[in-house]
Amino acid sequence: MHVLLAAMMLSGLPPGAQDRSADPASLAAAGWAAVEERRFGDALDAFTRAADRRDDPMLHLGAGFAALMLGQHRDAEAWLERALALAPGLTDASVLLGEVLYRGGRLRDAIEVYEAALERAPGHRTLEQSLAKWRKDADIRAGSYESRGAHFSVRFQGPADDLLARRAVEMLEAAYWRVGAALATYPRDAIVVVLYTQEQFRDVTRSPAWAAAAYDGIIRVPMRGALARADDLERLLAHEFVHALVAGLAGRNVPQWLNEGLASYFESAGADASGDAASARIPLPLSGLEGDFGRFSPEEASAAYLRSAAAVRRIMQLRGPSAIVALLQDLGRGARFESAFQQRISMRYEDFQALVDRE
Repeated sequence: MHVLLAAMMLSGLPPGAQDRSADPASLAAAGWAAVEERRFGDALDAFTRAADRRDDPMLHLGAGFAALMLGQHRDAEAWLERALALAPGLTDASVLLGEVLYRGGRLRDAIEVYEAALERAPGHRTLEQSLAKWRKDADIRAGSYESRGAHFSVRFQGPADDLLARRAVEMLEAAYWRVGAALATYPRDAIVVVLYTQEQFRDVTRSPAWAAAAYDGIIRVPMRGALARADDLERLLAHEFVHALVAGLAGRNVPQWLNEGLASYFESAGADASGDAASARIPLPLSGLEGDFGRFSPEEASAAYLRSAAAVRRIMQLRGPSAIVALLQDLGRGARFESAFQQRISMRYEDFQALVDRE
């Protein structure tokens, strides 16, 4: 949220203001307040209305951020490009635009945006760190090969990995139809997958050591020994595919426990409840699982995944998969999570948290 707090200070508008009149300043204040409360649909509406009345780069920045959080990448790109056209030195807009391009698979374009921004803001830590990571990724992918399926493009390092890549495509296509049928929804766009060595994966993703794969708009998988563990690979690819599906429905406006719980639930054809007792040995309340799991130790991460999967299983028992899809779609439209949860699951979120934490 540091980008947003800086933006609010630059705009001179109080973040807590609630006036939703037609005045651009009041609309902007309402937009920043909605961002702070993760009501990204309301935020985008307020910034859009304000920008119709005043062509201010800060309004375009706010709209771009809200659109990014909602998964509306094309709209986010347009808003952020307009912000930079009005204020080329607005580094926060460059940071967000680079992220939009990177998550959309446009690696070279993202690098160019950050290189241009770094010329205007030398020494900017976020720009420098991301550029270093992205340039490594670009070098790795420059000489890579591709295996394509109907819904996936798998990039791999060389002919020796061709069999593995083709097997990965088959597994991903199977997950596409299995999970899509269970949720009655399918991703619209082709999904890019990149296979790395273990070292390349750590360099590019900066994931914790316990992470087996990553999704950031692209599915990224370290492939050491993968063919010897076909069942593990199949579960891993299905897990990351679910993240891609969730992102398509809800953008980034999803608590981590729900995202990881769904991915864990649909890893295989049958939901596995056997690990629930193990999660109780490290008590992690559901309220503490809404943010990034990367901060956890390996033992805490294992418990967090188990607790998240148990929470999703409970929702499935209460309301079924259609309610979860409706909840994700509400989040994709910018609804506040607590309100959408109560409407779709017919239970207050705090009561559900207490239920899961007791189990």
